[in-house]
Amino acid sequence: MDILNSIQQRRSCRTYTDEGLRSSDHKELQQFIDSHKTGINGESIDFIIIEKNETEIPMKIPYGLITGNKTYILGKTLTTPLARTNYGYMLEKIVLKATEMKLGTCWVGLFDKEYFNDIELESNLDIPSILVIGYAKEKIPLKEKLIRKAVNADKRKPWETLFFNYETGESLEQQSVQPYIETLQMTRLAPSSGNTQPWRIFYSSAANEFHFYKKPTNKSYEAKGMHDIDMGIAMSHFELVSAKNGLKGNWLVYPTEQIKELEESHYIITWKCD
Repeated sequence: MDILNSIQQRRSCRTYTDEGLRSSDHKELQQFIDSHKTGINGESIDFIIIEKNETEIPMKIPYGLITGNKTYILGKTLTTPLARTNYGYMLEKIVLKATEMKLGTCWVGLFDKEYFNDIELESNLDIPSILVIGYAKEKIPLKEKLIRKAVNADKRKPWETLFFNYETGESLEQQSVQPYIETLQMTRLAPSSGNTQPWRIFYSSAANEFHFYKKPTNKSYEAKGMHDIDMGIAMSHFELVSAKNGLKGNWLVYPTEQIKELEESHYIITWKCD
């Protein structure tokens, strides 16, 4: 996968061609899903591709007037915050693979769960979000352009508001993390609920670690667990670009007593550089 190209080319597609996935694309995507079933902490999620047929009424999505959609990808996971983070981490890899395949995608966190009532959900499991996927219409309709403008879909927070020095709390100087500049820039481009970008990343030069914190920026998104998913999406970008550049490391979660507490931000996970 050309990860940099996929990250830079990906956009939230809201207008599709009414065509289900072609068999060759379905097969390639399913093979990718089958070979990427394990996430952080060894948690496994079986993501499935669901095709709705012509006779079924399209699902009404209270998000951005998505039209023409027939195909969805979703999975089941535990209802804990870290499980939702893992869900975002794993599903974003599928998003980037789909982008490489020239497929349109859109993350959807608010949807009609009864639309998938044929999927049995155990009491401790949930479907945190779904992915709409298909073939984007070549010409972007005016409505979609207006929606993208309304949610600032193409804007991202500047470096100095997202990345910090763990020891001092000041904005992170790029030269202090020279090998990871591209990693952080591509993490900055990660999609998020309402483009809110709740991740804050603190680099510890003493331990050579990146600590990921969540700063809730929307009460509704936070209450619905969508910011947890956003954190996983950012982690996926961070890991994939690091791997592309030969930067090895692993994810770990420190006990709360071993990590710095921050106002308005909550510690989530750490990338330990090798």
